[in-house]
Amino acid sequence: MSKKLLILFFLSFCNYLHAQIVINEGSNRNYNAIPDENGDYPDWIEIYNTTSDTLSLLNYALSDNETEPTKWTFPNVKLPPNEFKTIFCSGKDRKPISGFTTVVNTGTYNPTTGWNNHPFDTPFYWDGVSNILVSTCSYSSTGYTSNSVFRQSVTPFLSSAFSFQDGSEAACFANYGTPVALRPNMKLNGLTIGSGNVQNSATDYPAPYGNWYWGAKNQMLILASELNAAGITAGDISSLAFNVADTDPNTVYDYIEISLKMVSTNEISSTFESRP
Repeated sequence: MSKKLLILFFLSFCNYLHAQIVINEGSNRNYNAIPDENGDYPDWIEIYNTTSDTLSLLNYALSDNETEPTKWTFPNVKLPPNEFKTIFCSGKDRKPISGFTTVVNTGTYNPTTGWNNHPFDTPFYWDGVSNILVSTCSYSSTGYTSNSVFRQSVTPFLSSAFSFQDGSEAACFANYGTPVALRPNMKLNGLTIGSGNVQNSATDYPAPYGNWYWGAKNQMLILASELNAAGITAGDISSLAFNVADTDPNTVYDYIEISLKMVSTNEISSTFESRP
C-alpha cells in the first residue's frame, strides 16, 4: 500500500450500514516507532470503537481506493468498547489468529464404522485464508483397549502429531508429540478433506479415537488451500466427521474432545499447540 495514498484510506462496512468503527489516526512515516511482528516498520492506521458495546469487525473493510472499497476485509475479531486497534499497511495480509475453540465434547462415546459425524456445540468461524488445526483428546477409563482404525491420506507435509499415555488423561496435556505425514480423512460441513485408503492398525496412530494406552492426543493440520479445494468458504463451520474403517464395538470412551484453531503454520512440528 502506497505511503502517498495513506491519507486516502477509508473504512467501510460491506453491507453499507452506519459504521461505528472509525479511523482515529495514522502514520506514513513509521521509521522506528511501532514495529510489526517481523521487526519491520510499515505504515499503519489506528481504528477506534466509538460505542459502549463490543463490536465484531467482520464485514468491515479498509481501502485506499474509492472504487474498491473492500480491498482488505477484516476477519471475525472483536473490538471492545472505546478501545483502539493498530493495523499495519504492510501488504503481508496477516490477520489475527485465535486460540483453540472447543467445539465438541461427546461425553460417553461408542464409535461405529463409516463416517462418525460430530455437530459442533457452537459454530467455529473460519476466515477463509488461515490454515486450521484440529486437536482431539480421547480417554477411556476402562484401560487398554484398541484404537479405532481410520481411513487416512498421505500428505506432502507433516500433517499430524500424536501422543498417548497409560493410566490417566495426561496425554491430553502433553507438550510434545510424534509428527507424521499422514492424516485421517475428515469432513467439514459435510465436505471431504482427504480420500486416501491408508489405515492405522488398532495399536497405531494417528487415531483421533485412540486409547490403546487409555488416553491419546492428536493434532491435525488442514491447509487453507485444501479447504478451498473442497469447496469450503469463509464463514461458520458447524460439523466435523472422521471416517472409521473398523472399531471394536466394546470400546467406549469416557469422552472425545475436539477443538479447532486457525494457524499460519504450514506444517506440524513435534511441539503441540497449547490446548484451550
